[in-house]
Amino acid sequence: MKYALSLSVLGLSVMLSNAAFAESAGEKLFNQKCAMCHKVKGKGGAIGPDLSKVGGKLAEAQLREKLANPKKSNPGSSMPAFATLPKGDMDALVGFLKGLK
Repeated sequence: MKYALSLSVLGLSVMLSNAAFAESAGEKLFNQKCAMCHKVKGKGGAIGPDLSKVGGKLAEAQLREKLANPKKSNPGSSMPAFATLPKGDMDALVGFLKGLK
Protein backbone atom coordinates (compact mmCIF):
# COMPACT_ATOMS: atom_id res chain seq x y z
CA MET A 1 0.00 0.00 0.00
CA LYS A 2 2.81 2.43 0.88
CA TYR A 3 4.57 1.55 -2.37
CA ALA A 4 1.46 2.30 -4.46
CA LEU A 5 0.90 5.59 -2.62
CA SER A 6 4.55 6.58 -3.14
CA LEU A 7 4.28 5.86 -6.86
CA SER A 8 1.07 7.90 -7.07
CA VAL A 9 2.65 10.85 -5.31
CA LEU A 10 5.77 10.61 -7.48
CA GLY A 11 3.68 10.47 -10.66
CA LEU A 12 1.62 13.47 -9.58
CA SER A 13 4.71 15.53 -8.77
CA VAL A 14 6.24 14.74 -12.18
CA MET A 15 3.01 15.76 -13.92
CA LEU A 16 2.84 19.02 -11.97
CA SER A 17 6.45 19.90 -12.64
CA ASN A 18 6.00 19.21 -16.37
CA ALA A 19 2.90 21.43 -16.41
CA ALA A 20 4.81 24.22 -14.67
CA PHE A 21 7.43 24.23 -17.42
CA ALA A 22 5.00 23.81 -20.29
CA GLU A 23 4.45 26.89 -22.41
CA SER A 24 0.89 28.18 -22.08
CA ALA A 25 -1.18 28.60 -25.23
CA GLY A 26 -1.06 32.39 -24.81
CA GLU A 27 2.68 32.41 -24.31
CA LYS A 28 3.12 30.22 -27.36
CA LEU A 29 1.01 32.62 -29.45
CA PHE A 30 2.97 35.56 -28.09
CA ASN A 31 6.24 33.87 -29.06
CA GLN A 32 4.89 33.12 -32.56
CA LYS A 33 3.19 36.43 -33.32
CA CYS A 34 4.58 39.13 -31.03
CA ALA A 35 8.06 38.35 -29.70
CA MET A 36 9.82 39.39 -32.90
CA CYS A 37 8.85 42.99 -32.07
CA HIS A 38 8.03 43.04 -28.35
CA LYS A 39 10.25 42.17 -25.41
CA VAL A 40 9.06 40.38 -22.27
CA LYS A 41 11.40 39.90 -19.31
CA GLY A 42 14.47 40.73 -21.38
CA LYS A 43 13.68 38.44 -24.32
CA GLY A 44 12.28 39.42 -27.69
CA GLY A 45 12.43 42.21 -30.22
CA ALA A 46 13.00 45.92 -29.81
CA ILE A 47 10.69 47.42 -32.46
CA GLY A 48 7.63 47.61 -30.20
CA PRO A 49 7.38 48.52 -26.52
CA ASP A 50 8.50 46.19 -23.73
CA LEU A 51 5.39 44.34 -22.52
CA SER A 52 6.87 42.86 -19.34
CA LYS A 53 4.39 44.74 -17.11
CA VAL A 54 1.53 45.40 -19.54
CA GLY A 55 -0.93 43.30 -17.52
CA GLY A 56 -0.69 45.70 -14.60
CA LYS A 57 -1.11 48.77 -16.81
CA LEU A 58 -3.99 47.89 -19.11
CA ALA A 59 -7.41 46.36 -18.49
CA GLU A 60 -8.44 43.26 -20.41
CA ALA A 61 -10.71 45.29 -22.71
CA GLN A 62 -7.85 47.68 -23.51
CA LEU A 63 -5.55 44.77 -24.38
CA ARG A 64 -8.18 43.29 -26.68
CA GLU A 65 -8.71 46.64 -28.41
CA LYS A 66 -4.97 47.19 -28.89
CA LEU A 67 -4.58 43.71 -30.37
CA ALA A 68 -7.62 44.01 -32.63
CA ASN A 69 -6.96 47.57 -33.81
CA PRO A 70 -3.55 48.97 -32.78
CA LYS A 71 -3.84 51.98 -35.10
CA LYS A 72 -6.91 53.26 -33.23
CA SER A 73 -4.82 54.41 -30.26
CA ASN A 74 -1.59 54.91 -32.24
CA PRO A 75 -2.16 55.78 -35.92
CA GLY A 76 1.58 55.57 -36.64
CA SER A 77 1.89 52.03 -35.29
CA SER A 78 3.47 49.42 -37.52
CA MET A 79 1.83 46.63 -35.50
CA PRO A 80 -0.53 44.47 -37.56
CA ALA A 81 -4.14 44.12 -36.46
CA PHE A 82 -5.14 40.79 -34.93
CA ALA A 83 -8.90 41.32 -35.29
CA THR A 84 -9.24 38.07 -37.24
CA LEU A 85 -7.46 35.98 -34.60
CA PRO A 86 -9.83 33.16 -33.54
CA LYS A 87 -11.61 33.89 -30.24
CA GLY A 88 -9.83 31.09 -28.37
CA ASP A 89 -6.45 32.38 -29.52
CA MET A 90 -7.36 35.98 -28.62
CA ASP A 91 -8.52 34.83 -25.17
CA ALA A 92 -5.28 32.90 -24.63
CA LEU A 93 -3.09 35.80 -25.78
CA VAL A 94 -4.97 38.35 -23.66
CA GLY A 95 -4.76 35.99 -20.68
CA PHE A 96 -1.00 35.71 -21.10
CA LEU A 97 -0.57 39.47 -21.45
CA LYS A 98 -2.85 40.15 -18.47
CA GLY A 99 -0.58 37.94 -16.36
CA LEU A 100 2.48 40.08 -17.13
CA LYS A 101 2.85 42.34 -14.09
